[in-house]
Amino acid sequence: MLITPDFVFIHMPKTGGTFIARMLQQVYGEAAVETGRKHATCDEIPAAERDKPIVSVMRSPFDRYVSQYHYGWWRTQPQEYCDPAVIREQFPSYPEVGFADFVKIANRFFVNVHRGVATGYEATHLPPALAPGWHTEQFIRFFCRDSQQAFAGLTERALQRGRAEPYEYPVEFLRTETLNDDLADLLARFGVDVTRTDAVREHARVLPEQAHETRERKDADEYFDEALRDFVLRKEAFLFNRFPEYQAVPA
Repeated sequence: MLITPDFVFIHMPKTGGTFIARMLQQVYGEAAVETGRKHATCDEIPAAERDKPIVSVMRSPFDRYVSQYHYGWWRTQPQEYCDPAVIREQFPSYPEVGFADFVKIANRFFVNVHRGVATGYEATHLPPALAPGWHTEQFIRFFCRDSQQAFAGLTERALQRGRAEPYEYPVEFLRTETLNDDLADLLARFGVDVTRTDAVREHARVLPEQAHETRERKDADEYFDEALRDFVLRKEAFLFNRFPEYQAVPA
């Protein structure tokens, strides 16, 4: 995470957080301090900083699945997800799999695992047909107090509302799709001068180190047929109900 004098930034992977961190370091200089893990959760915010506002970024689940597939951390660091031998029992060619199989593997084998350790998030009381997906599980882990209890407490009503109350931290979400302007507007509210906010608006994309994301197809919607789109809509219903603007596959 990155702590500024004005707020705490929580970096959920593959949302544009590398750009945010770079801009905050340029705006605040040494007053922007990285602490703990890069992808730390709200629960890990130091006690001395917990009165500050919390900021993070939300990205369309459709686009984020595509980004995760091509970035390929699941290929290069399989020990953080699942024993590949277990996956190969059902997907013999893993990790050489196509996008649709990747989405299915992520929702079958990557849930309930974080950094290679079982998390206990499978303890939801929802029927299997409503079991939350990989991205919903990550949202709960990043942005809820006592995330295991929050996940176990999900109900069908909570999925429909897109709220994990009373566990959620108060987080302001910027959007990956409008990240430059969203961040510039946020900084302006905290009194950052217009010269610096204009520089943020105009700055080019910033990729993470060792980035190797090269998309096979131009648009994210080209990765989804109707069946896969419906699968993701069902698995990530919590997020789509929370952020309904993402229900359409992005162009």
